[in-house]
Amino acid sequence: MNNPRHPSILVVDNDPNVLAVLTARLGGMGYHCTTAQGGEEALSRFASMGADLVISDLNMPNGNGVELARSLRERSDVPLILVSGFKDAYRKHLRGVANVSFLHKPFSSEELASLVQGMLLQHEWEQRVAHRAAHGNPREGG
Repeated sequence: MNNPRHPSILVVDNDPNVLAVLTARLGGMGYHCTTAQGGEEALSRFASMGADLVISDLNMPNGNGVELARSLRERSDVPLILVSGFKDAYRKHLRGVANVSFLHKPFSSEELASLVQGMLLQHEWEQRVAHRAAHGNPREGG
């Protein structure tokens, strides 16, 4: 990304060990991470701190990833990665929810890095296009 600051990622999981592993991996890739242990806490953190990307477990006892995705979409178009061991169980519930990708457990650091980077770059590009369209400059490129 052309932004000099490190992108911020909100990591949501009810398991503190998973939060520790994900934030260590993402921190090692240069991202600034904030954590939440459930959907309500995630929405509160997002409202107060924002994030460039949200990564959430799909299956949590206090508000699952589907509910979180829908709630986030009411507030923002922030990219969202849902992590799950269930291959397709929740996809049908997320039809119509934009800018959501899935990361299936188990996953490698390379898969995580590739998906995070790709979603951040895609979102940045979409923001630039929207900005140009809103300001009457249809020119593409940077």
